[in-house]
Amino acid sequence: MKTIFVAGAHGETGRRIVRDLIDAGYRVHGLVRTEDQAAAIRQVGAEPFIGDLNGVFSEGLKGADAVICAVGAGASGNPEEVDHLGTVRLIEQSILDGVERFILISSVGTLAPDQMPDLLKPFLLAKRRAEKVLEESTLNHTIIRPGGLTNEPPTGRVTTSIGATRHGRISRDDVAKAAVLALSLPQTELCAFEMIEGDVPLEEALQQLRQDQAQE
Repeated sequence: MKTIFVAGAHGETGRRIVRDLIDAGYRVHGLVRTEDQAAAIRQVGAEPFIGDLNGVFSEGLKGADAVICAVGAGASGNPEEVDHLGTVRLIEQSILDGVERFILISSVGTLAPDQMPDLLKPFLLAKRRAEKVLEESTLNHTIIRPGGLTNEPPTGRVTTSIGATRHGRISRDDVAKAAVLALSLPQTELCAFEMIEGDVPLEEALQQLRQDQAQE
């Protein structure tokens, strides 16, 4: 049984990732901020670790086979502290601890922030800084850039693209399923891609990524 460390385990997307990992038979270490959050993810079968990417968090990384980073500053947070520096600290610690696989939930628009609303630019710029560090690292990484996140039921069908900014929405449930699938799909390795709602079954779309990369 592989152990997956989930940063942002109690967030809107993180909770779904934890649930899907447990359902898929993984052991989950979840990074949360409070004891109440720890109790919530303990109830679904994950092992919580209380901490913060800008503080102490590395205990849960011990023995982890992979990391899924689903943190986000949110509307009231500091994107530079969370989306950039916090994520970079997690990347660096993952390398130090010998974790080989790293999946980052980022955002559509990081490659072209000027095409996005001004309100989003600080978040997109911070996320892009973290993306660059991950891309230049030794980690076997996947960067998932979802469109606008919704809490609607999953459709199981998406549109993916590499190197292009897509405008659209996507269910958090579909993003969570993509993150979990990426752990076992070699086509997603060393790959960054945009993903919104579409017509292609999710797993099929992810399996086509390597072909899409070759065409870039």
